[in-house]
This record gives sequence, C-alpha cells and structure tokens, in this order.
Amino acid sequence: MNEPFPWLPSMVSVNGVWEEVVVRLYQVFEMDFKHGKPTFEKCPIWWDRRVLPGDSYEEGFWHLITKTDFATKERIPDFRRAERLPWCAPTIRNSADIAVKVWDYKEGSGRIRTYLWLENLDYVVILEKRKSKKGNVAFLVTAFYLDGASRRGAMRRKYERRCH
Repeated sequence: MNEPFPWLPSMVSVNGVWEEVVVRLYQVFEMDFKHGKPTFEKCPIWWDRRVLPGDSYEEGFWHLITKTDFATKERIPDFRRAERLPWCAPTIRNSADIAVKVWDYKEGSGRIRTYLWLENLDYVVILEKRKSKKGNVAFLVTAFYLDGASRRGAMRRKYERRCH
C-alpha cells in the first residue's frame, strides 16, 4: 500500500521478458477495466478497443504501458508507466479523494480533457468526456508517470490554466 493512499495497490514488476510482462500487465487491465467496470462521475470508462494488425491487445491498453518514440514514431515500452498500471483504475474510482487533483483543461486541439493527478506520486490519468448512443462516457485517453521536473512543471502549468 502507498501511504497516504490506502486505496492504491502496489506497482507491478516489469522485470523479465517484455512479452511475459505484457501478459501480466494485461491481466491487471482485464481485472480493472474489463471486469471491474470503473466509472468517473457516474460515466462508464471506455477505451480504444481497436486491435491493430499484428497486435494482440487493444490500443487503449498499449497507451497505458508504452510511449511514442519520437525518432521512429513507434510505441516502445515505458517501464515507469507500465509498473504503475495497477494505479489507473483506483485513481479513477477514488477521484473524489483529496489526494487526487482533478480538473478540466482545454487542449490545443480544442478538446476538453479531464486530468486526475496524484501529484505526490507523479502519476496522471487523462480522460475525455464524450457522448455516445448509450449516454455519456469517460474515454480513457492515457495514464503515465511524470518523469522529471520539466514534465512536473508542465503539468502544474496545465493545472494553473485549467477550465473554471
């Protein structure tokens, strides 16, 4: 457990062969999202369910454990992000906890996204509220670890410029 977050589970080990680690991580994703069915402000959590050719897993899952390599434009393992996958659904479920900073931010694209930031642990979940034929949903855009002072500063500036 992570004090003062009794609802936050331990990180998962990302040691070993990446393909085997991915299987372990996907078990967490299935338990937390497919079976756990978390909600945010009474809206079900949706994610990108597309499985691209040659892949075995949904794009929404990959965005929680990998990052874009800007040189190759390919997604590569992000071990700090991946080991924190067990934090994603609990952060959403416990977004009303004082430990989670929650705000809306208008992106450069004009989209309004909701940020859930465990500031003391440098972990962020990003959701986007959308309308669907079945009603309002919260789309899971991504979640990641803020690795370094510049990324932390950028997140702090987003918080300061949040929608009111």
